[in-house]
Amino acid sequence: MVDNLVGVDILGGIDTDSENKQRVSLYLDKKTIQVVDSYIKKNGLHSRNEFFEKAAENLIADEAIKSGGDVMSEKLAKAIEVVSENNAKAISKGLFRYAVQLEMMMRYIAQTHEFTDDELDEMRREAINNVRRTRGKIKLDDIAKGWYNEK
Repeated sequence: MVDNLVGVDILGGIDTDSENKQRVSLYLDKKTIQVVDSYIKKNGLHSRNEFFEKAAENLIADEAIKSGGDVMSEKLAKAIEVVSENNAKAISKGLFRYAVQLEMMMRYIAQTHEFTDDELDEMRREAINNVRRTRGKIKLDDIAKGWYNEK
């Protein structure tokens, strides 16, 4: 083992974390190395070191998934957390836009018409039925054209 080794990645940068790294030699098929180098370029990795470190982490995690280990739980939990946060943001933005449009329409209708309680109840029932029947995929344009009215 070589002490005080400063690592250099394939792009020529100095590895500043070399005190926590250990040099290892691998004998790999030339075709495999060509595929790895191509993957590195396509996916924006910085070095073979980064590729093989990620590959090792993923292989260990995949094996842990098979045996139900803690590494799998951490990897899965992180992935679920990221996806959940992204979905929550997208849903919130969509609901906000929907609420703004609904508020605009309600203000316009309230300013131009006077409805009785019975008329409002009937419209609410019809709206609930329309949303259920179309599984919530009603376009505002279609409603304005009267495509969803049962009358």
